[in-house]
Amino acid sequence: MKRTAFVILLCILGYSSQAQQRIDTRQMNFLPGAKPNNILYHDTLYMGSKQFMSLFYRTKDPEIIHYYQKHQSNKIAGNVLGMLGSVSTIVGLALLSDDSGGARWAVAGGGIAATLIGGYLVVKGQQNLLTAVMLFNNKYNRTALNIGLGNNRAGLAFNF
Repeated sequence: MKRTAFVILLCILGYSSQAQQRIDTRQMNFLPGAKPNNILYHDTLYMGSKQFMSLFYRTKDPEIIHYYQKHQSNKIAGNVLGMLGSVSTIVGLALLSDDSGGARWAVAGGGIAATLIGGYLVVKGQQNLLTAVMLFNNKYNRTALNIGLGNNRAGLAFNF
């Protein structure tokens, strides 16, 4: 019975997930990954903070820059907490194998908590980067249709 319930749960999760992301070539696309995050914009793949910085700072938009900076701070704090939490968990569990004690359990538990908080901060950082990309697309990627009339002809321009 447990195996059947597990298979049904996997089927439901698999049905609701999406394997591919739609990439619109006219807009900036955020491609989340464990390491590093990527942004695809005008057939160029931007990876890492230096390239993201050049992409976002040239807009001089304080709201987009704010979300990018929140992404950076969350990513750095999350990675530091994750690393410290992992080390603390390993040290706490190694000490527990020698002798049981309250402080050793606290070190191991604190390490697990720090690792979880670090992972949460990394995910929040990705959400902030996605918000910056969405703001960029809303503010700077507008399609326009222009009609022009000259002496002898009419013109139609589609800007995207």
